[in-house]
Amino acid sequence: MIDAFQLPLVIGMVAFLMVMRVPVGISLLMSGALGFALIRGTSITLDAIGGRLFDIGSGYALSAVPLFLLMGHVAAKAGITQDIYRATRAWLGHLKGSVVIATTVAAVAFAACSGSTTSSTAVFGRVAIPEMLKLKVNRKLAAGCVATVGTLAGMIPPSINLIVYGIIARESVPKLLIAGVIPGLLTAFAYLVMIHIRVSRNPEMAPALPKAPLEERIGSLKGVWSFLSLGGIVIGGIYAGIITPTEAGAIGAIGSFLIAGIRKRLSFPVLREVFLDTAQTTSVIFIILVGALIFSSYLAVSGASGAVSEYIVGLDMSMMGIVCIYVLLLLVLGCMVDPVSVMFLTVPIFVPPLIELGAHPIWLAIVVVKTLEIGLITPPVGLNAFVLKSVVPSFSLKEIFGGIWWFLQVEVITLIMILFIPAIATFLPEMAYAN
Repeated sequence: MIDAFQLPLVIGMVAFLMVMRVPVGISLLMSGALGFALIRGTSITLDAIGGRLFDIGSGYALSAVPLFLLMGHVAAKAGITQDIYRATRAWLGHLKGSVVIATTVAAVAFAACSGSTTSSTAVFGRVAIPEMLKLKVNRKLAAGCVATVGTLAGMIPPSINLIVYGIIARESVPKLLIAGVIPGLLTAFAYLVMIHIRVSRNPEMAPALPKAPLEERIGSLKGVWSFLSLGGIVIGGIYAGIITPTEAGAIGAIGSFLIAGIRKRLSFPVLREVFLDTAQTTSVIFIILVGALIFSSYLAVSGASGAVSEYIVGLDMSMMGIVCIYVLLLLVLGCMVDPVSVMFLTVPIFVPPLIELGAHPIWLAIVVVKTLEIGLITPPVGLNAFVLKSVVPSFSLKEIFGGIWWFLQVEVITLIMILFIPAIATFLPEMAYAN
């Protein structure tokens, strides 16, 4: 039986703490612990928190998260981002859309080396924005491109969000990572089409560069061997079933260190920064995980999760109708709260009944992660816009959101395609694991 007083009190506490700018993980932990203690007592609550901390710290599957983060940070310091950007600019700079198209293609490549959306946005904010402004690219288009293409890292493996989703929903992480390939590439292709159309109508938005000599273009490829080898081993190994995501993360991290060492980009200050950044990001994610797990446990023992699940199954609506309602909820939450927190709050409640109603587990995972990535660029709070603003203070939020608008329309169209053509998400994993 759900306590009519206790549940609103705990949920109200979460809202109040977030409004007071208390970190999301701490807000969920404090509120969940209070609710859990009111039902089970203080001693059991403390045991539960300790157990969750141990599970998070010792979980084999979760160890892939810091490894992939480390790989991405080292890859950025090794100059892989600049090499990819230089090569794409040399080969694509003469097309309509010039460096904007080059930035989009480079973001796809870098996404295969980094599973973090915010890291990808920050990296391209530093690398691509100055170059775009130097070449007189429209400020809104430049800002919108960089703020949006960072979300590709949340879908293309090794995606941290897909790994976390797999752990929450108890789905195969390798299948989820492979499932993200086609939706990620489809999204990037849709960006390119939109950019080409916009610049064709107004060439001054992104002036084309002179076509680079063949010698320069071939020379630019020398720097991308590292990306090809790193991304190929990680994605190819997972797809072939040779290595697990955790092993892929370890191999990728070692590979990025070797590349940085060969390029003589490793120094004590660089190592210190790389490990510190990885530790900070991992700590934030794990604190959110612990807080969300405790809050989810409270919802379970209070009966709220079960009641909502029963209500969803009993609705006189089609499975697709309920999925659409879930998508709208994710969009609202996703523009205010990070994807990991939203997944922990909603996946245990919505996903099991939706699967019971006939939703394909892999397809549903891609829909959830895709929607949350859209939330990161959705006004008024879209977190990616604020990440870019912190990296490039000269841009106003009005300019950034003004540029995001066109990309947001493309994102919505892509999401609708995934919703109504499930094979976009399920084709690769079904083919890879057919036997």
